[in-house]
Amino acid sequence: MTNRRFSLSAKGLALSAGLLLGAAACSDDDATATPTGDVALDDAGNGDTGGTDSTDSDTAGSDTADTPGDPGALLGLTMSSTVGVLLDELEGEARTRAIAQLETKPDAFWEERARRQIEATGYRLVFRNLYFEPEEGKGILPLPPVEIWKITFKGKPELRTIDGHSVYAVDYEFASTLLGPAADATRADARLTAAGTSVEESFVLPVDPEHILERTGYACMNESDFPPNSVDTENARLFYDDLCEGGVTVENDGCHLSYPIPDLSCPDALKEHIGAVETIVRFDRLPWDQTVADSVRVGSQLPGLSELRAMPEGVADNRIVYRYFPADSCAISEGCVGGAGWRRLLMFTATVQNLGALDSAIGDVSAGSGPVENRLVSPSECHGHMHFNHYGNFTFGEGEDQLGSKRAFCLESTWRYFNNEDTPFTHPYTCSFQGTAAGWGDDYIAGLDCQWVDVTPIDTKAAPHDSSLTFHVNPDEFLCEGTPILSEAGEMTYEITEFKNEAGEIESRIACNERDGFADNNIATADVTLPKGTGGLVTEPCTRGQLGPTRNCGFKAPDAPVACTPGEQTTLKCDGGTPSAPVAVRVCESSSKLGAIPCTFRDALTTATADGSSLQVTFTCPAARDVPGGEVGGSVGVYVAPMIEGDSANVECLP
Repeated sequence: MTNRRFSLSAKGLALSAGLLLGAAACSDDDATATPTGDVALDDAGNGDTGGTDSTDSDTAGSDTADTPGDPGALLGLTMSSTVGVLLDELEGEARTRAIAQLETKPDAFWEERARRQIEATGYRLVFRNLYFEPEEGKGILPLPPVEIWKITFKGKPELRTIDGHSVYAVDYEFASTLLGPAADATRADARLTAAGTSVEESFVLPVDPEHILERTGYACMNESDFPPNSVDTENARLFYDDLCEGGVTVENDGCHLSYPIPDLSCPDALKEHIGAVETIVRFDRLPWDQTVADSVRVGSQLPGLSELRAMPEGVADNRIVYRYFPADSCAISEGCVGGAGWRRLLMFTATVQNLGALDSAIGDVSAGSGPVENRLVSPSECHGHMHFNHYGNFTFGEGEDQLGSKRAFCLESTWRYFNNEDTPFTHPYTCSFQGTAAGWGDDYIAGLDCQWVDVTPIDTKAAPHDSSLTFHVNPDEFLCEGTPILSEAGEMTYEITEFKNEAGEIESRIACNERDGFADNNIATADVTLPKGTGGLVTEPCTRGQLGPTRNCGFKAPDAPVACTPGEQTTLKCDGGTPSAPVAVRVCESSSKLGAIPCTFRDALTTATADGSSLQVTFTCPAARDVPGGEVGGSVGVYVAPMIEGDSANVECLP
């Protein structure tokens, strides 16, 4: 590895596994590349994360060379790893009971956990071109679509000690196959010249992929140029970068936008807090085989045009969370929330898939370019890069009660949804050269800044509220869904619209011969229930067998906030729980406007364990917040949850 050229911004790489599991980023790299699909790809437009080839391309024999005229390229992926459930947070009888439960888990449980561990490789693989200089010839090597992943277990789960940690774990093999254009194998990596050549990417992964953020903080989070607070408990594995170093700032490492900066490197943090697994993802150039290609082919493009689809799987990935916004927040200036203070947010994933054979391209967005001169894009002062102003509309509800707003983002290619001879392995798109390649998707995962609808105004004190969440991509037809109208020089042309930007300047859209019915799949919806009171992610049932005090699900809301003296140390006495069925006790800030806030582990004032013995929970009582006439402090909410799945949580805490 030579030069990590991190310049990633406010996006999220989305991984689809039936439901969208989401995260990606965009690069503010100044280099301008050429789009794929309708224009030839720049051969040097990509880079890598230091993978090694097990078979040097210079030594590949002529007997393994591809047959001229092969219709595509096949790359086999393999990885051997170990995945498990960390048990350090449970002791004695409780650990014994948890192991007994894990012994009964079906293969589907372990497959889901293995998938989440595999997804932690996605960040480095899909942004592989940004870790090295273009001349090194190392481009994107994406994971295949999840529906063709094969996970095979080696033996049965068992109790092990890994880096000194107690883990109930199982070994597995991961295998899949990439299918793409014949010429794209060497664009993905210059060493993949012929059948028999290979490239290996080394990874250090958490043996337990749950609660990475809770257990290791930001030690493994690559947030370079992302908005603060984009990483959360559900998407942390998708920001995962095991190359993150400790004790360095974002300017010279590319990781750790959030503070405090971790002291430990990612591998050291894993070894200290979870347990690390060293593994290799191997990419083998395979001989062309039509039968194999037919068995792994996913999707087919609409010929001769670009066509955008809002994916319903995205909006189905949603959750209710609570955040406090100071008056100077970017989210306020960009109209993402209704004001400063505590807000209730309906977060969700928005994914746009390009079903066409042409790239949906905006192109270069540097000063003086066509998109800038025609005000198709404009600078975001807060986020520090160019926004495409008419990306989509986010709404919740209908008629006069509808909430939501227009969202401006970058247009990128962040997940390869198709796997076929017409979908490139690699692409040039970043926040400085915008577009979505043929067969790829542009993903904004739940958790990213402004990737939500602010539902604070909806009153749920007495009852839950049911309505529809809607994502409408390209609502004002600024992107071409069809074939763009080009000048004699082959450049994009524009047409004036009635829209104006914040400076009052007229905006123009891409001139286009639109496909009939292009807008029919531009809207994705999901039915959502806002729970009664201040319920949300933290109070919803756990769905992946999460254990221990770091879980951010399955908590019981308090009947009423507990009063305390703002700014002073406070102690509560808690009774309940047993040694075999301990209970997590979490103290959260309370809002004078919304009530007790269901906080995550990292946002809690404190978290303790009730096991039947006398428990005293000490914390600093919340002081008044900085919004005039807003939060006065002086109260907390005490949330409780069983440490082991299925137990009760009968704990009472009093001053």
